Amino acid sequence: MKRILLFLVLITCMVSMVFAAGSKEDVSTVTKGTEISFWNGFTASDGDILREIFDRFNAENPQDIKVDMDIMPWANMLEKLAVSVSTKTGPTLILLGLENIPEYSESGALLSLNDFWEWSGLDKDNYSPNVLKAFQYNNNTYGIPMQYNSHYLYWNKDLFKEAGLDPEKPPKNFSEFIEYAERLSDPTKEQYGYAFAADSAVITNFLWSNGGDWLTADNTKSAINSPEAIQVFKMFQDFSKNKISPTGMTGADLDNLFYAGKVAMYINGPWLIAGGREKGIDFGIGSIPASDSGNKEFIGTGVAFMITSSATEEQKVAAYEVIKYWLSKDILKEWTLRNGFPAWSQEVLDDPEVQKNLIQSELGTITQYTRVPFEGLPESTQILSDYVNPILEQLTYLKISPSEAAEKMEEGINKVLKNR
Repeated sequence: MKRILLFLVLITCMVSMVFAAGSKEDVSTVTKGTEISFWNGFTASDGDILREIFDRFNAENPQDIKVDMDIMPWANMLEKLAVSVSTKTGPTLILLGLENIPEYSESGALLSLNDFWEWSGLDKDNYSPNVLKAFQYNNNTYGIPMQYNSHYLYWNKDLFKEAGLDPEKPPKNFSEFIEYAERLSDPTKEQYGYAFAADSAVITNFLWSNGGDWLTADNTKSAINSPEAIQVFKMFQDFSKNKISPTGMTGADLDNLFYAGKVAMYINGPWLIAGGREKGIDFGIGSIPASDSGNKEFIGTGVAFMITSSATEEQKVAAYEVIKYWLSKDILKEWTLRNGFPAWSQEVLDDPEVQKNLIQSELGTITQYTRVPFEGLPESTQILSDYVNPILEQLTYLKISPSEAAEKMEEGINKVLKNR
């Protein structure tokens, strides 16, 4: 009887080992040769670089994973996404902005990626913690950053020279910024000292640096009706009133004005670098001025790899392989040097070639001063489109005073938050 029992135990162990080995082999087989779809909105020259990088991945990855990339305008992509996810025909992998996470995670369109770092074996400490945090919502990770950036001050060095300003010394604080903007304006040449569009993005940088904010720390009430905010609103209204900045122009219009040499100072993202070079503008790029007290805090934004609920488990693993590939030092360094986006990986920041690049060595240090506006607030889009941006437009057209703008924004924001 004992021999029979021992024999049965041995048989059971052998069968278990076979099934365990078979399961492991199945996982490997499932991953190998898996095809995944990848949507993004990189329709400019950055999309050409992105496609080149993933063509290399398709040709070289040992798992023979195939990435089918579909590039389309961001608005079209978001329109298609809602329908495709509901019918389980959506992409496996998609690039989305951090502002999209609350909406799509709550609707069930995105998978949690909490296990990515343990699965990948990558050193999480190598990547900027504030960048990683930006793509979390309700203590869950929904995006692994693809790129992250802030806004930066661009200045036309030729116009600085003409105004008697040192082209290598941009304004460091609010007072210098206002003084320089006035000196650099020349209505006879249709030349503006500074240019801005009437939306929340650029103004947020000055608001935060000045000690103000849109919301209270717990996101339950408006904090915009404050002396700090009113001071910033007055500064921007004065730019419009004194013809230092044009009024009523879109971001694309202002880009073209800068490229035409008609704007001396301009705040924008790193995507302006390539265009400025192509147009032959001799420009500098660096930090937005701090407040007069020396405080600086800037808006952080970016896109991340996210996996939709349309993905199978096999496709999720394949997508993890793609993301791991992107996070390698060589790929992040290539994207930084070729496309102009600042590094947020410490090993890339420490790379001698990156440190020799004056633009990248400057931009990389600014990341530490960034955070996300309206973080984790699904109603942020409504707040901006219904109240903040329309009221800022009224401010720049001199239809309301800075204090009235703050009061109207406070009322509108609190109305939205009350109805949550």
